[in-house]
Amino acid sequence: MFYAEGICLYLAHKGLLDLIEPADLERALSIANLEVMRGDTVLLHTDHYRRTYGTNEWPNGAGVSTETGTWLGRQKIAAFGIEMMSPGVVDVSNKEVHRICGELGFTHYKNMINFHRLIGRGRFRFIGLPLKIRGGTGSPVRAIAVFEG
Repeated sequence: MFYAEGICLYLAHKGLLDLIEPADLERALSIANLEVMRGDTVLLHTDHYRRTYGTNEWPNGAGVSTETGTWLGRQKIAAFGIEMMSPGVVDVSNKEVHRICGELGFTHYKNMINFHRLIGRGRFRFIGLPLKIRGGTGSPVRAIAVFEG
């Protein structure tokens, strides 16, 4: 789950508080000529971090809709990663996205950076090893993408 194949999808057109919908992912996959494979980690590049970190807009990033959370779970992914501080839009889809991840058996990473360096480079090995925290439900990770060649 924490050592998986990965892809990064370009979604920088999504604005503040926008919901990322399944059609957005399907369009990004088509443009990148990629597919989601069982066990993948899917990173969602909205460029929110570079545009808003340290501003009043930082809490207002785009996030995964409940439909997208379910769509990702049905793909049998290991995880998805997002640049914002929550996987869904706060007060819209965030709590439900957390629930969906648990019910469908995948996880998410948040507050990630440097996705712009992954766009257009194809598949990679994703490594995001959590700390073992007794009773914890989350952990910081040092996430890396390793490209062959």
